[in-house]
Amino acid sequence: MESFRALYRWLKQPTVARTLAFYLSFVAVGTATASFGPSIPSFAAGTGETLARVGALFVFHRIGYISGSMSSGRLIDRVSGTLVTGIALLFIGAGLIAVPLVRSIHLLWGVILVIGFSQGSTEVGANTGIVRLHGEHAGPAMNGLHLSYGVGAIIAPLVLMLALGRTGSILGGYWVLAVLTLVAAVGVLRVPDPRAETAAGRERLPAGSVKLVVLLVVLLFCTIGGEASMGGWIYSYSIATGVASAGAAGLLTSAFWGMLTLGRLLGVVLVRKLGARRLILLNTIGAVLSMSLFLLIPELAVGVWVAVALLGLSQASIVPAVFTYAGQLRVLSGSVAGLFVSGASAGAMTIPWLVGQTFESIGPVSFVRIVWVSQLVALAAFCSVLLVVWLSGARNRPAS
Repeated sequence: MESFRALYRWLKQPTVARTLAFYLSFVAVGTATASFGPSIPSFAAGTGETLARVGALFVFHRIGYISGSMSSGRLIDRVSGTLVTGIALLFIGAGLIAVPLVRSIHLLWGVILVIGFSQGSTEVGANTGIVRLHGEHAGPAMNGLHLSYGVGAIIAPLVLMLALGRTGSILGGYWVLAVLTLVAAVGVLRVPDPRAETAAGRERLPAGSVKLVVLLVVLLFCTIGGEASMGGWIYSYSIATGVASAGAAGLLTSAFWGMLTLGRLLGVVLVRKLGARRLILLNTIGAVLSMSLFLLIPELAVGVWVAVALLGLSQASIVPAVFTYAGQLRVLSGSVAGLFVSGASAGAMTIPWLVGQTFESIGPVSFVRIVWVSQLVALAAFCSVLLVVWLSGARNRPAS
C-alpha cells in the first residue's frame, strides 16, 4: 500500500503530471496516424470508392499536418500552448469518431485533412511544452515524448483489428481511439502552460539564430525523409533485388521500425550521458555509415539487414535531440517548433516521392543512393550548425 501511495505522490508532482499529459497527447497522435493504413479497405467499402481514390487520404493528411504545424506555432507564442494543444486534441478525437461513419469520399478527405491539421498543431504544442517545462534538461523527457508516438502507432492497428475481428467493423476501434484522445485532451487542458523564461520575445536570440534554425530544418527534412523512405520502400527494394522473400521483406521492414523504437528508448539514457549535441552528431554519423554499408553491398542480405537496423537505431533520437538542442541554444519558440515539424513532414512527403519517381526508371539502387545522400546532407547540416555556434560565440552555448 505504501508503494502505491508513493507512486501517487510522484504522479501528483506538477512537472511529472504535465509531462505525462504531453506524453498521452503524443500517444494520441501516433494512434491517429497509424489507424489510416489498416482502415483503407473499410473506407473503400464504406464510400464505394476504389483503393486508389481512398489512398489519396494520405496526401490530404500530410497537407493538413504541415499546415497545422506552420500555423499553430505563432499562436502558441501568443496564447496558452496547452490550450492550443488541448483544443487540437479535441478536434482529433471528434475526427476519429466521425471518420468510420463517413460515406462520401470528399467528406472523408475533409475529415482526414482536419485530423492532420490538428495533429500538426498537437505535435508543435507538445514539443514546445516539453522544452519549456524542462528547460536545458529536456533531453530524456523529449525522447520519452517521441517514444510515446511509437507506443500509439503500435496500439492503433491492434485495437482496430480486434474490433474488426469481434464485430466485423472498425467503428468500435475508432471510438476507443477517440476516447483515448479525448482523455489526453482533458489531461493537457488541466495543466498550466509551462512558458519558459527564454521563450521567443522574452530575450534576444543568439547571433546566427536564423542560420541555426534553417540548418536544423534541413537536418530534420533529410532525417525524416530518409526514415520515411526506408520504412516505405525497403520492402519493395528487397523483393525487386531478391535480397529477401516477401515474408522476410516484411520482417525487415518491422526490424527497421523496431530498431527505431528501441533507439528512442535508449535515447532517454544516452541524451542524459552524452548531451543533445553529441547525441545528434553520433546519430548523424551513424546514419551515414549505415547507408554507406548499404551502398557498398546493396544485394548482400546480411549486409542489408545490418545496415537497415543500424539506420533505424541511428535515426531514432535525432528529432527529440534537435528540439532539446534548439532549446539549449535558446532559439526554440512555438514558431520555430512549427518550422521544425513542417520541415520534417515535408521531408517525409518529398524524399519518398523522389524514390518512387526513380525506382523503376533508374532501378532499385536509386533508393539506396537517395537515402544515402539525404543522410549525408543531414550530417553536413549539423556540422554547419556546430560551425555557426562556434563562430557566433553564443553566450548560452550548452556545455555538452
